[in-house]
Amino acid sequence: MKEGIQAIIQKINADAEQHASARYMQIKNEIDENAAEEIRIYSDELAKRREMLKKHGEHEYARQIERISSRLNREVLTYQHGLIDEIFDMAAEKLKNIPKEELLGMFKSVIKDLKGRYRLHPGELSKGKLGEKDIKKAIEESGNADIEVISSGEAIPHKSGFVLSDERLEYNCLFEDLIQDKKNGQTAPIMKEVFGNEAER
Repeated sequence: MKEGIQAIIQKINADAEQHASARYMQIKNEIDENAAEEIRIYSDELAKRREMLKKHGEHEYARQIERISSRLNREVLTYQHGLIDEIFDMAAEKLKNIPKEELLGMFKSVIKDLKGRYRLHPGELSKGKLGEKDIKKAIEESGNADIEVISSGEAIPHKSGFVLSDERLEYNCLFEDLIQDKKNGQTAPIMKEVFGNEAER
């Protein structure tokens, strides 16, 4: 009887051990599978973060390059604008001292095809170069018998060159104004590049 009970106990122990071992293996496999899944998820997440950081880094690098390039372009364009200012200022200064013969030559080219009666308003800095005799002589040399020019005697302050006007039209040949118009035409594209649409406001 004892031997039978002992055998039963041994069998129960063996079954329990086998069951425990099987349960252990089942739990271990589940843990391993869960761990593997968590590791896979973590690896995927890590890869995504790494890719995101890489893209962020590339984007930030591109932004930095763009900022540097934009700054350099602005510096170049600002330098060009300053250079244009300097060139036109030199031209204006030179034209203030234009020889009388050149000023009269310009006057003749302006009146060549005009008809009617005009008043001449000399710039203050050119007044002594456009006297009544000079005007008459220039009209004769131009070969234009259809024009009459009368000096107004009113000089335009701080300007060189002249203005011709009748009742309807005005021909502005003041050197400072002509140079400013030319300068504006040169600098407008540069200002637009430097300041964008703000330059048009």
